[in-house]
Amino acid sequence: MKKIMALVVALSLTTFSVVFAQNFGGVATGGAEAADSYADRTTQTITVTDNYADLHPTANTVTLTIEYTPLTSEVHFYYECLAASYDQGEAMNTAMGVFQDFAAEHGYKHYYYKAKDKSKYFKDKDTKQRMARYSSYVYFTK
Repeated sequence: MKKIMALVVALSLTTFSVVFAQNFGGVATGGAEAADSYADRTTQTITVTDNYADLHPTANTVTLTIEYTPLTSEVHFYYECLAASYDQGEAMNTAMGVFQDFAAEHGYKHYYYKAKDKSKYFKDKDTKQRMARYSSYVYFTK
């Protein structure tokens, strides 16, 4: 009787281990689930159309760019304009407007700053003009 019980337990453990290996084998070998999760890890670069002219009245030509990582809900925001027309307060207001619209568009409720905002001045390689870049790093929560 003990031998039969031991045989039944051994067969059931073998059956469970085979079923377990089949259920999780697709992820380890790079099945469709792994391909979908890889798409979430990539960073998307989004050029924002400038609908925020009322938030930065002194800067005429402004480039707004977002680098969005869906897996971690992290966003790097870049505001670029000519250094002569740059105002950090206007850049901050524009960033907050973009963040609010981005949160509503992607279903987020709150955002938190991960690092201190930075301003950087540089010379554009193509036009040889002095430019200013404001960058902000936040993450969103649902």
